[in-house]
Amino acid sequence: MRRDPSRFLGLRISIFVSLALVSLFVLMRFGNLVPRVGGSFFFSSSDPQLQEDTQITKRFQRRDDQLIISAEGPIRKLTYSRRIERLTHDIASLPGVTSVLSVTNGPKNVWDALMSPLWRRLLVADNGEATNLIVLLREDATGTLIPAIEKTLREAQAKDFVLRLSGAPYIAHVIQRNLRRDFKTFSLFAFVLFALAILLIFCSWRILAGTLVSCLCSGVWTLLVADLLKIQIGLLTANLMTIAFVLTLSHIVFLTFNWKQVVRTPSDAAGPPADPVDEAIRVTFSASFWSMFTTLVGFLSLLNVPAKPLRELGVSGAFGCVIAMAVAYIIYPLFLRSVRRSPADNAAPEKTQEAVYQLIRRKQKTVVIGLAALMLVTLPGMRRLQSDPSIFSYFNRKSEIVKGLKYIDRNGGSSPLIVVVRTQTGEPLHSARNYTRMRELQEALEQHESVGTVLSLPVLMAQAKRAPFAFFLTWGWLLEILESPRYNEITKVFVSQDRRQGLFFLRMKELGRRRPRQEIVQEIKEIVQEHGFVPDFLGGVYVLQGHMASLVSVSLVAGVGRLLLLFFAIGWLISRSWNTSLAMAVSIGIVPTIVLGALGWARLPLDVIAAPSINVAIGMGIDAMIHMIKRWHRLRGRGYTGASLWLAVQRQMWQPILTAQLIIGMGFGIFLCSQFPPTQRFGLIIIVGTLVAGTAALFLMPYLSLLSLQAAETLRLYWQRNK
Repeated sequence: MRRDPSRFLGLRISIFVSLALVSLFVLMRFGNLVPRVGGSFFFSSSDPQLQEDTQITKRFQRRDDQLIISAEGPIRKLTYSRRIERLTHDIASLPGVTSVLSVTNGPKNVWDALMSPLWRRLLVADNGEATNLIVLLREDATGTLIPAIEKTLREAQAKDFVLRLSGAPYIAHVIQRNLRRDFKTFSLFAFVLFALAILLIFCSWRILAGTLVSCLCSGVWTLLVADLLKIQIGLLTANLMTIAFVLTLSHIVFLTFNWKQVVRTPSDAAGPPADPVDEAIRVTFSASFWSMFTTLVGFLSLLNVPAKPLRELGVSGAFGCVIAMAVAYIIYPLFLRSVRRSPADNAAPEKTQEAVYQLIRRKQKTVVIGLAALMLVTLPGMRRLQSDPSIFSYFNRKSEIVKGLKYIDRNGGSSPLIVVVRTQTGEPLHSARNYTRMRELQEALEQHESVGTVLSLPVLMAQAKRAPFAFFLTWGWLLEILESPRYNEITKVFVSQDRRQGLFFLRMKELGRRRPRQEIVQEIKEIVQEHGFVPDFLGGVYVLQGHMASLVSVSLVAGVGRLLLLFFAIGWLISRSWNTSLAMAVSIGIVPTIVLGALGWARLPLDVIAAPSINVAIGMGIDAMIHMIKRWHRLRGRGYTGASLWLAVQRQMWQPILTAQLIIGMGFGIFLCSQFPPTQRFGLIIIVGTLVAGTAALFLMPYLSLLSLQAAETLRLYWQRNK
């Protein structure tokens, strides 16, 4: 007796719907969905740059992780000093603040700060129209403390007393706040837009329900697995829900169109007709498996990158790939079996799609030439790519944080860089000769165009020499006095306990920077060496961000290169045709070329948040190409050859490919409405990349395959003639 596939179908659908809702409840109730952004979050503990930064912490008292409040106003008036004194007291009284330095809490007064070699550099802006408040805080208090400080500043703000907030903890907090908002808001809106697109194209509430339940399960389960693996929501994993949704949706689109084709095409086989859903699964599964495998390898390739966000995206994305395919072939077919209406009833949107396809099909050569020309035009733009953008690129150019950052950056620098030096012989630093050399190094560093304020042992000693009778004391005695609690143990910040290593604290300028941070850091190291010192360690946000940018660039280029080789091999395994697999590799290779080149020409920065979108776009392109090659292989077995073979493939595959492009474009289009520029760039890159990938799969790959086949045949005939 033949098994009835509809038996208990409603019960199984209800079970999976309930499972999806329970999983969502568990995630919302027990999952950690608060994005985390911080200095140590960027790298794994084994990363050499982070280890170097850790070594500095072990040898010195670190005070570079601080908030800087710029107070612009008539700094020489008594009313200004009173406002600073009140503001200093209000901020110091907040829970989590360890200390506050200002012109009323450190130097004697504003005039003392203006004359002091230490306080002038630390507390007075370069233009002499503002002073700084340096706020030191506990690391675990930033989540609740920074909003309280923002509120205090708003209340103290006046027309002639303009307050601006900066510093690494504040920047990280604002990025975290933007990620949290986008994670909640745009994931929901993208979900709604995906749903509208699916309903518009398939005109079936059952297909819509199956798609939403499947994609919801995929996204929620991927986040739950990441949470079990202690992977926190961060710079890259904030978009994990949407990525899992898209991975699942791709399988569903091709499975649905193959099901529609099976229903419309009568079976020629003897015996009872096969179940349409089972037949669609049989036709689609192999291509889906290889698509999943290529995307899986792409995510796993990120495990070799020291950058922690990329590694965590690699792990969670790999699980997402497997979960997406399992859900698409276990849960979604149940809903597909429940569809009662014939696919022919959905003719209205298909006529529109057919008209669009036929219009493009008649211009296939124009499309191919256009893609080739676009690649040639955008290729030089890759050299202009901003893979190490400034911190300003993470925020809206007209936002208050950017205005404040730029003001502070122009007046002393905004990004901390720490350089630990020692003499070439390793002798102690507290001698007159070494002090003179360090003072010369201080002056040389201050002359560098990318360096703002520089604080070091010579500045500290110059400040100490201002004390009465200080000229009677040796350098060693002065250091011991400044190391006492009375002077806040300031010596421990700038010199190691054995007096053989000195720390230079640089506030680097980001405004107008056109070169990578690592190149500038190398120049700083050369200046140190020219003055007879050895740069032992480098740390701080500036060097960590530069290191992160280089890791992203290297992983992007190397990863894309490895993926192209892998795609070529998989294309050959599927098609057993060298020209077809080569055409696929070339076609997918133009996607990152065009996208990255266009970003370079448009001067849009490729930050660490937007960079993984390249892999998502490539994954969508390879997905379409593998499905086309599998269909090419099946039709070739039925007797199709040459141009007619590829024409038949295009005729059968254009609709699922263009549909996937439309749905993904609509879903990620909502990201363009974000107030967080990295999220905007993430969505823009995926939209453009998916458009290029789908067009290349549908038109460029068949054209290149036929062209290479003709070239091979021409060479064969030429060889035979001249043999």
